[in-house]
Amino acid sequence: MAVPFLALLLSASVGRAEVVAGGGDVPAVSGAPMGKHAVRRGVQGPEGLFTARLLLLMNASKGTFGKPTSLAPDLYYSISDTIQVGLLHTGPMGWQTLPGAGLCLTGTPSCPKVYNNVGFDFMYGLLYGDFHLSLHSSLHLMRISDPLWAMWTIGLTGKFHFTDVVALFFDPQIGITLSNRDVNKDYLFVPVELQFQAAQSVSLKVLSGVWGQISNLGDTYMVPLGLGVVGNVTSSLDLGLRFSFDNLLGNVPAGTSRADFRSIGLLLNFRA
Repeated sequence: MAVPFLALLLSASVGRAEVVAGGGDVPAVSGAPMGKHAVRRGVQGPEGLFTARLLLLMNASKGTFGKPTSLAPDLYYSISDTIQVGLLHTGPMGWQTLPGAGLCLTGTPSCPKVYNNVGFDFMYGLLYGDFHLSLHSSLHLMRISDPLWAMWTIGLTGKFHFTDVVALFFDPQIGITLSNRDVNKDYLFVPVELQFQAAQSVSLKVLSGVWGQISNLGDTYMVPLGLGVVGNVTSSLDLGLRFSFDNLLGNVPAGTSRADFRSIGLLLNFRA
């Protein structure tokens, strides 16, 4: 299913404008300062760009508001226009990562460990223009404490631009567990964002996707649904906020309300 879908997006994109293959020098999509026209931009930064994405993740579920709350910094550096590396504390669902990742701030029992996950990220740009597409692979230590849970993810990150102000971002990944496979399973992660450029410096996002255990996907799949807004403050700084129902459309235990599981994410995005 994924290959025909990508082929359809690519053919539609070619119909609108040129799609450029990755190379040593990728043309800019906008002459505006960094942070403006964010929806029009791609999925990687230009050569030499350092980006720090600081996420404050807060549980907003019924009866457990604020527990856990965690700070998850992601650091990225673009070695070239086509190669980007990163240090991660969010998981494969990105901005939709559940609270508790990174530095957990609220103590036990909501935070069994203060610091218990880290990841290393790699992206290689394949296509640019109206259809951005990058190879995306990460090594996640999903749990550092015993029993260690190491996971390698592989997939494609992309953004299809319907117009200059509307885009679909997607980042499907297969997560292959590398340690303690008797208790830690393989996972599917498919975060998606429908992005709208509401103003030159403001973008709105409808956040969703699906994730779950591959061997038992029918019983474990989770489908979040949320709204996010990101505002550009300066050429170096963005601020954002999201509110999500963490499993509004997924499988939930009997007698459980789908709307009970909620989270809030505050974003500070710094570029240099």
